[in-house]
Amino acid sequence: MGLSIAVDVGGTFTDLVLRDEGGVVESLKSPTTPGRLVDGILNAVGIAAERRSISISNLLGRCERFAAGTTAATNAILEGTYPQTALLCTEGFRDVLLVREGGKEDTYNIRIDYPAPYIPRHLTFEIAERVNAEGGVERALDEAQVGAALQKVKQSGVRAVAVCLLWSIANDRHERRIGELIERHLPDIPYSLSSAVSPSIREYRRASATAIDASLKPLVSASVGALESRLREAGFKGIVTLVTSSGGQTAGAEVVRKPVYLCLSGPSAAPEAGRRLAKSEGVKQGNAIVVDMGGTSFDVSIVTDWDIPMHREGIIAGHMFGVPSVDVKTIGAGGGSIARVDAGGFIHVGPESAGAQPGPACYGRGGERPTVTDANLVRGFLNPAGFAGGVMTLDAARATAALEQEIAKPLGMEAPEAAGLVCLTVEQNMVAAIEDITLKRGVDPREYIMIAGGAAAGLHAVAMARELGIKRILVPRVAGALSAYGILVSDIRSAFATSLLTDSAGFDFDRVGQVLAKLEGEASAYLDRMEVPAAKRALLFTTEARYRGQVWQLTLPLPRSRIGDQAALAELVEAFHKLHETRYLVRSPGDVVEFIEWNVMAVGRMEEAEAARPAVAASGSAARVGARPMYFRELGGMKEVPVYAGQRLEIGEEVAGPAVIEEPLTTIVLYPRSRARATAQGSIWVELQ
Repeated sequence: MGLSIAVDVGGTFTDLVLRDEGGVVESLKSPTTPGRLVDGILNAVGIAAERRSISISNLLGRCERFAAGTTAATNAILEGTYPQTALLCTEGFRDVLLVREGGKEDTYNIRIDYPAPYIPRHLTFEIAERVNAEGGVERALDEAQVGAALQKVKQSGVRAVAVCLLWSIANDRHERRIGELIERHLPDIPYSLSSAVSPSIREYRRASATAIDASLKPLVSASVGALESRLREAGFKGIVTLVTSSGGQTAGAEVVRKPVYLCLSGPSAAPEAGRRLAKSEGVKQGNAIVVDMGGTSFDVSIVTDWDIPMHREGIIAGHMFGVPSVDVKTIGAGGGSIARVDAGGFIHVGPESAGAQPGPACYGRGGERPTVTDANLVRGFLNPAGFAGGVMTLDAARATAALEQEIAKPLGMEAPEAAGLVCLTVEQNMVAAIEDITLKRGVDPREYIMIAGGAAAGLHAVAMARELGIKRILVPRVAGALSAYGILVSDIRSAFATSLLTDSAGFDFDRVGQVLAKLEGEASAYLDRMEVPAAKRALLFTTEARYRGQVWQLTLPLPRSRIGDQAALAELVEAFHKLHETRYLVRSPGDVVEFIEWNVMAVGRMEEAEAARPAVAASGSAARVGARPMYFRELGGMKEVPVYAGQRLEIGEEVAGPAVIEEPLTTIVLYPRSRARATAQGSIWVELQ
């Protein structure tokens, strides 16, 4: 086992997790450097090297694999900073990105304007061609018109081109020819074809995914190239991978080809981290709500029976990116989320964040508005001298001044009480996000444990769990860098798909066999490029299936890699009936089942990594390290509360609330009627009464 490093670049901190040759895992934080993300990554590497008293080049020279999660793609979409992009579409479908799937989010509100399309109408060019749903050519491609359109594209100064033709998923000949013409007329402009990016039905989703993919190519190519070149210059000789929206990682060259898969790059790794950590702690039922509260955002996902749900409805800033993604709900609720009081005297927290620069008021970097971190410091929950593993010292006076000016004085109360209300508000926001992904989908959170990750989650986990009726919380030793740990342990993964409509009444065995063979070849070639040994390979076959007449489909795993005869088809149809009944409590055994898309997920299994527990503290080093005043509303105000050093807790040692357990990268607050216990893996189990 060689040395591996994983980093997760967040809005406030860059988290790094390192696994050495002996399998021991270490995590740390370094402030993110907005606009210079690679600098922040190398700063984190520098801290890891300094702790080992070696140079960065020495550390990276020993490193076999460097994995990263980057928000470059997500931020470009959120901020609208992606380069100008043109869209070529079938004549008559110029407004597909404007109309979307119904247009407005609130259809009945006439005061809301239609959202702006991802690519403006004046950069959308209609192409004379038409392929029908069966793949037949109704109207031949007008290549002269394509050439004229590309001249207009060139004159407009765009830096990327998206091509999305109607029914190219049934016959991609016209799209491929347009790609050849783009290479001839615009040789320096990257382009994306919808039949390659997202070969699935539903015109808007395919067009949106393709538009996003094309627009990200110049940006992602530059950022991935910068990361790889800077690492090489610093001494790294191994493989650079990036985590994708599917929760797996892949090589930088693969990402540059399809950058739309970088959407939700960092948050997608948290549920995999939660799943592996729960298994290592002996959790039996496999049901977990994974929360990750960092400096800028709050991410929540679920694991049910050890399965991580996937979907294709991912949306960023109102634009659907439509590729297989881990189901993650993200809101603007983190340590840096800014608090304010409105004209009616109500407190609001987020989504605006102080970020890394200037940061919360207590950072002393110029921030003057109060944040959740400031509130936690004022109510005594944070140790100002040991924040983020000791990389910075917090200024309590600045935090108090900001909170008094913006929150306490307008509401006529003392600063600690105002701090408690700020935290209560952000906790309600986070509980609502958890309910969106559980209760509103028929999932009872009381049947789940909570896995609390991110530097700030331990401060609020007990309060959130109590509101939801959750009785057990796991705070892993790597909680402060949960997503980075998920990136470290996530499998190599990439999806391949082809659309082909057939049904159980007239199943096309030959064509389905050809499609599955083609997909298997593409998936195997990908694993060859990733240098995955045969023993660690897996190909997961699925199909998108529905009853005839249904609009939406379900993702159905295939029992085997081929459907060769009627018996295999009957087995597949029965599997769909069972899946539909499990999901909707209804089955229709007499109805025809349609299969509209065929998929293969290529997986390269990674070695298991254990968040190894540090050596138990020497005899005489008591876990209780002091006490400080803390504000608890249910205790009537400020009370002296004991403080424990988490790394000094003996295996099985218990701590009763109210209390605080301090870890290097996170702080766990135990409210009254809660109790914590240290595990052999260095994690903390919290039980609520």
